[in-house]
Amino acid sequence: MLLSGGFSWVYVALLLALLTFNSVMAVYHSMGDGAIVAFVATSYADLVLLFCCLWLYSRAAAGSAWRNRLKASVWTLTTLLTFAFAYMVMGTAGLTLPVALLVWFIAAATGIGAFSAFFEQGRINPAPGEPMLLPPV
Repeated sequence: MLLSGGFSWVYVALLLALLTFNSVMAVYHSMGDGAIVAFVATSYADLVLLFCCLWLYSRAAAGSAWRNRLKASVWTLTTLLTFAFAYMVMGTAGLTLPVALLVWFIAAATGIGAFSAFFEQGRINPAPGEPMLLPPV
């Protein structure tokens, strides 16, 4: 049985099983480090929620309030995951202050860029039937 995007439920179950296995192995190899266990658990929950929101978003009616809320949820989950990875890089790499600031700047720029791509409806994602405006040269 195929999902609306052309993926089968078997494929989705296999990917979820691989994500779960990878997360369990990461927790096992963390040797009881609470920060790593919390990071893995948060990232796992974030990814599962993100995939669910993306699937629901693709099935929601265009222009509906539910679709807009799902879009906001996708942006929030993506930004949370980006900042979680930036935080882990900060903690494990022992970065100097300028490099650490660069990591946080890149994470913030990614979140701002994703926000602008998701929510500037008229310029990037025109409404159905609305002509797409060309970018400035």
